[in-house]
Amino acid sequence: MAKAYVLIVNNSGTEDSVISSLNGISSITNAFGTFGVYDILTTLESPDEQNIQNDISKGIRKIPNIRSTLTLLVDNQYGISKTNEIEQKVLDNHMAQAFIAIHCSKSDERNIMKKLDEIPEVIEADMLIGNYEMICKIAAPTYNTISEIVSKKIRKIPEIKSTMTINVINYQKLQR
Repeated sequence: MAKAYVLIVNNSGTEDSVISSLNGISSITNAFGTFGVYDILTTLESPDEQNIQNDISKGIRKIPNIRSTLTLLVDNQYGISKTNEIEQKVLDNHMAQAFIAIHCSKSDERNIMKKLDEIPEVIEADMLIGNYEMICKIAAPTYNTISEIVSKKIRKIPEIKSTMTINVINYQKLQR
């Protein structure tokens, strides 16, 4: 199964209409409003990587009010998924969540993935091809707790060079 994350910058105040428009793109499995450098994070999955590429170039990038996108392709070698569909719905409604894009030392991805798997708050992670080497999703009671997890656990992994935190806005979302 091919998978990608697309980080979106849109015109200010148009997040809800952009997320609504994303609903018409078949390979999108999730779309979250975020705060920080990017306004929306989407996840796309399909049996065919070409379908994802078409949905990005002919679908996402054609939506009015989208100013720019950054695509992060998943390298399917190794990943983490700790939650099932029901557990994820509970987390989505009752916990603060964030995606952490990670720059790390080359050739250490598997070792870092094992260390991320040991952090209870990391609920999923993927290796990437492109601008970042990895991305993980964390859940915690508050955004302050997320900040502590990033600074005291994730950034303490010696092979990690830098991180970018993308906090999720729980009420702005699309899930299938």
